[in-house]
Formats: sequence, structure tokens, C-alpha cells
Amino acid sequence: MAIVNKPILDEIWSDLHQDLVADVQGSLKKVINEDSVRTSISNIIGTFQGERIMLPEFASNLRSLVFEQTNPALVDRFATDVKNMIERWDDRVIVSTVSFSIDPDNHFVSITVLFMIRSYTEVYTQTVTLVK
Repeated sequence: MAIVNKPILDEIWSDLHQDLVADVQGSLKKVINEDSVRTSISNIIGTFQGERIMLPEFASNLRSLVFEQTNPALVDRFATDVKNMIERWDDRVIVSTVSFSIDPDNHFVSITVLFMIRSYTEVYTQTVTLVK
């Protein structure tokens, strides 16, 4: 039986794994390329006001969405805010669609972002869940 080596992907971008877990060598595990962009989107959406002390404008007010009485205008406003926030803080990303699944009774919102990476043709998706 022949051993087939998987091709090694060229590392264009990298980021630390969101769970800050160790890899097999004991170093912090990292994600690369498209997964790095997904991690960036999750970090942008999941950072709330006051968490980045040296960069207070890097924040979202999405936590308030969990408690709001939802209506189409509010959802449209938050979708626009998410799109603008992601495209401001990660210039690799072009957001095409932002959708929400909101459960205010359980203090839960799930945000799904469809996006493209500049110079790529694929459409990617990232879902981020916020719980209060």
C-alpha cells in the first residue's frame, strides 16, 4: 500500500485557533487561510463594547439584539452594522449576506455571514452564536 501525502497548502494568512488549544507539538494551534478569515469574522462579531480597551471602536452592540423586540427594520439595521463592521476591520472580506436567528426568550442570537474573500471566487459562510 502506497502512502499518499496530502499537498501542503501555502499559508497565506494565519491566526490563533479560537479555543486557544495546543497542537501536537505543544504550541498554540493556528488556523490558516480561509479558516483564518472565518476566525477573524467570529472575533469581530463576538467582541463587545468595552472588551478591547486600547481599541474601543473595535466593538459591536449585537448583544443588545438579544433583548430587543425584533422587527424587520431592526434586523436590517443590525445586518448593515455587521456588514460594515466586518468590512471595516477585515479588508480581505466582502460580505454579501447577513442573516439572523433570534430567540429573545432564551437570550440567543445566531448570525450567519455569507462572504467572499477578495481575489477568490468561492462564497464562504460563517455562523457566530451570541448568548447572554
